[in-house]
Amino acid sequence: MREGVDCLKRVKLLHCGDLHLDAPFTSLADRDGMPEQRRQELKRMLGRIINLAVSENVDLLLLCGDLYEHGYVRKSTFHFIYEQFRKIPNLPVIIIPGNHDPLSPDSLYSRCEWPENVHILKNRTDFYEHTLTGTRVSAGMPQTSSTGEAVASHAVSLLSTRGGINILLHHGTLDMAFSSDAYQPVSSAELDELGFDYCALGHFHSVIRGAGRSERIFNAGSPEPLGFDEEGEHGVFIVTIEKKEDEESRIHADFRRIGQRRFINLEVQVGGCLTDEQAVSAVVAAVEGAGGADDLYSVTLQGYVNRNFRVDTAYLLELLKDKAFYIKINDRTMPDYDFGSIAGEPGLRGLFVRKMLDRAANAIDEEGRQLVMKALYYGIEAIDEGSVCV
Repeated sequence: MREGVDCLKRVKLLHCGDLHLDAPFTSLADRDGMPEQRRQELKRMLGRIINLAVSENVDLLLLCGDLYEHGYVRKSTFHFIYEQFRKIPNLPVIIIPGNHDPLSPDSLYSRCEWPENVHILKNRTDFYEHTLTGTRVSAGMPQTSSTGEAVASHAVSLLSTRGGINILLHHGTLDMAFSSDAYQPVSSAELDELGFDYCALGHFHSVIRGAGRSERIFNAGSPEPLGFDEEGEHGVFIVTIEKKEDEESRIHADFRRIGQRRFINLEVQVGGCLTDEQAVSAVVAAVEGAGGADDLYSVTLQGYVNRNFRVDTAYLLELLKDKAFYIKINDRTMPDYDFGSIAGEPGLRGLFVRKMLDRAANAIDEEGRQLVMKALYYGIEAIDEGSVCV
């Protein structure tokens, strides 16, 4: 314990979670070998986290749930995890199960032997005491009612006495509607009331910095993004907590971006393009402006194009394959028809357009509207040309 005459306690930790080792990556299954490559990259991410913990000389490594995917995890992956943690025998690793790696009779947490430095907090009364720094790490988040009211008495009893540093690990939903779909929901106000010096959360894949009135609630997010709904920065927290007896603790949380790749969504206007090469130039400019060749892109083509030209998305992907680690093309372009004028025409053509525009206006969501508009374009093409090129 680093103590002086002023009884200062200090602990340095690495806070992470949501690695999802052996995730299926079904959204990338359209490319041969891509899901497996991403799974291997997640394993390498765990190695980078271990190396960062060593280089930063942290006292504790905290993993806040969803270390692996229970339904997909392979025995070889457990051996990999075991060897990674065994390399750091003097660094305590504290883990709580999440909703993707739940504590169950057939889980890795129940049926496998872990290295001696790994401490799995298996229930809400478990804690780990780090005597060298006077730190207690608890998984003591109380059960919450459907209205979010905490029963906090036993959680408070987990707080270390003697002015120690108290850390809470929790994997669950923060400050969102307490619906039946929410996993272990909790509010910032509840966490503030518990009196912990630092609340280390998992479950959300985005970063939360200093939430709550006390600004002591942090979520590192997923260190490596898992899908196109996880844009932005991804990494871990290196946290230093200092506390003097009878004083509030001080927190310095440094976010480290260590994600190897990014998922990036782009909308690219290709209206006016007459060739696939022109469309490629527009996409390349957007991709190079948004990220690099190591990233994954979902590109949605927008705009009105000449009705005699239809973007060849397969050809576009072939021309763009060296510009990104992964790229998919969503063609939302529309033929350049003046539906307002056509709707005013007498006869079948005008009647069809009026009916379809009315359906599009009353669609329940954007996906439904897009589907109606696609049918409208195909219908007009069939009326005008006598056939449809799909």
